[in-house]
Amino acid sequence: MNKLVVITGASSGIGLSFANKFAAEGYNLIIVARNKNALQEIAKTISDEKKVRVSVITADLSMDNAADSLWSQLKNEKIDVFVNNAGFGDLDDVVNADPQKMTSMIALNITTLTRLSQLAAISMKKRGKGSIINLASVLSFFPTPHGAVYGATKAYVLSFSESLAEELKGTGVYVTAVCPGATNTNFAAQANMQNLDMMNGKLPTGDDVAEYGYNAFMKHKVVAIHGSRTRMIAFAARILPRATMRSISAKTQS
Repeated sequence: MNKLVVITGASSGIGLSFANKFAAEGYNLIIVARNKNALQEIAKTISDEKKVRVSVITADLSMDNAADSLWSQLKNEKIDVFVNNAGFGDLDDVVNADPQKMTSMIALNITTLTRLSQLAAISMKKRGKGSIINLASVLSFFPTPHGAVYGATKAYVLSFSESLAEELKGTGVYVTAVCPGATNTNFAAQANMQNLDMMNGKLPTGDDVAEYGYNAFMKHKVVAIHGSRTRMIAFAARILPRATMRSISAKTQS
């Protein structure tokens, strides 16, 4: 019997790459996103090519009580892996930012992820097995002026995932925070980040990140930092003074 993975934000980018990777490994899928037509096309393509079962749930996970509403549709499923990939960013100074966009970002990147992680952890702990993969970022490791809210949400994801992993030690349930750097997906354009210096040059693809994230989850890694450049940045953030990292980050994102 095939194992089951649930992936949020699966209609594009790293989420879609995770869907293809897990399907290639023989998992049945439940894919979640707002775009019903895109999800249905993806489900048909994956099921035809990989010969696995792919179910679709349409949901806007930035809405109030979105996590509980989604879980009500999943409560009878035996979920082996839950991938919290849904999220979005925005490059703007706090004083200029759209307050509704900030609220939605925090709701999706933090509130929904936290509740879905909790619900998945409760269910998996009862069964004595399971894994949760949360999408963090290289921005999790340092302050991010000109993108303060997004960076702060990813710092939360990393801290929360590490803490949850420690709480679940010995239960058979594992948590992995995947921390990619700049990646060649449509995320940058949606977040107004496409003109940043970090987006220049040859970038890893969503497939690269998903492949790395899958291997990290299989090894039960808690913090999985993708790419040598990203690992160097994360290491620098640990040893350089906070003021220095703030200054570097501000120049990078301005």
